[in-house]
Amino acid sequence: MRFSKKSLLAALCLTMLFCCSPKPYQKVMVRPSSCSQVVQFAEAASMGHLLEFADLIQKPVFLYFYAPWIESCQRMDQRVFTNTELAYYFNNYFINYKINADGVQKDRELADRYGITTYPTLVFVDGKGKIMKRHIGPATSGQVLEMGYFLHNAVEKEMISMGTK
Repeated sequence: MRFSKKSLLAALCLTMLFCCSPKPYQKVMVRPSSCSQVVQFAEAASMGHLLEFADLIQKPVFLYFYAPWIESCQRMDQRVFTNTELAYYFNNYFINYKINADGVQKDRELADRYGITTYPTLVFVDGKGKIMKRHIGPATSGQVLEMGYFLHNAVEKEMISMGTK
């Protein structure tokens, strides 16, 4: 049986569309980790839904608090979260969530809840919302990756609780 290039291409496109389409969990949308060379930020109706999802799959949550008009936040978007190694690691081992603290009311309230006054601020929390690590100010992809390695290894070795026990 012989297939034309068009039919093979169409089949490949459909497979990629199916595999890389967002997977919903209640009101949380997370793209599969293998579909991007940039950090995939989840979409969620609320922080409660996001934490519930993270707790269910037992992954820490990486919160990126930013303001779009701040130059260091723009640089992080352009240079840090586009790093392939960082994207691979964070897309596989964390639920990533981007919060525009200068945006809608629920995002400003979330920034207040975590005491965020400087942008960018990076916060890692467990499935209950408890802060595991915080970094204030801009960071390089190497620094962010190092934080991710540290937290993932600490959770794996049970040096840091995921809040589920």
